[in-house]
Amino acid sequence: MIKQIIVTTDGSENSLTAADYAVSIARLFNAGIRGLFVKDIKILTGPLIHDIGTSIGGMVPYGTFNETIREMLEAQADAALNQVEGKCVNSGVPFSREVREGVVSREIIKSAEKDDLIAMGKMGIHAEWRDVFLGTTVEFVVRQTHKPVLITPSEFKPFSKMLIAYDGSPFAEKALQSAAEIAQPLKLLVTVVCVSDKEDEAIKTLSKAKTFLEGYKLTVETIAKGGHDHAGAIINICNDEDRGFDFLVMGAYGHSRIQEMILGSTTVRVMRSTNCPILLCR
Repeated sequence: MIKQIIVTTDGSENSLTAADYAVSIARLFNAGIRGLFVKDIKILTGPLIHDIGTSIGGMVPYGTFNETIREMLEAQADAALNQVEGKCVNSGVPFSREVREGVVSREIIKSAEKDDLIAMGKMGIHAEWRDVFLGTTVEFVVRQTHKPVLITPSEFKPFSKMLIAYDGSPFAEKALQSAAEIAQPLKLLVTVVCVSDKEDEAIKTLSKAKTFLEGYKLTVETIAKGGHDHAGAIINICNDEDRGFDFLVMGAYGHSRIQEMILGSTTVRVMRSTNCPILLCR
């Protein structure tokens, strides 16, 4: 059961969309939202500040410039959190705020220890430089936390049709539970896909998931796929416009680091290539 959702915000449009999704889920569970802004220590004390301070011939002392940047971040934090608070107030959702300072991904993980769900935009303020900043904070948070993480796209759309990627692993079981708890009150149409090296193995795995979800009085369809490119199959199904999926739920990082180095990470590929919100559980 979701009682408290943490929304990470940097003031970008993507993070505000994450807040919209968080509000919709909070209303569903009568949950509260806590907005989090992290002042990036790399901006405050990293070499970038030193380079800028010295590149202008000492005209602006380092300490003065550092203090100016700190004040700018504090103003940005207030503005970003005020926007999230406004969305919560308008929807009658309880809101609290927190400002932290440090490495962004690490501070998010530490701050979320008492929350039930983390909501983040897939891309932040560097979205326009997508090829350079490819959601590294998001990927680090998903890998390191054991809280469910909702990764959201740039535009908000109400949930209507859910896709669950299921392989029978412990993380997939957690994802299945979370998916059922959200889908039931919304009466969502649910499809479960399993991709295995052999299609008959996928069919067998799906039977367990279907039985579990039907216990929640959900209407469930299944898709069994055989093949070695598990991520590619999930991406193709999820992005198929004719199928109309607008919410994906799956377990995250189910393989060891060694397997991921050899085969690549299914989680990362799916997270980067799908167009709808993704709820990741591990």
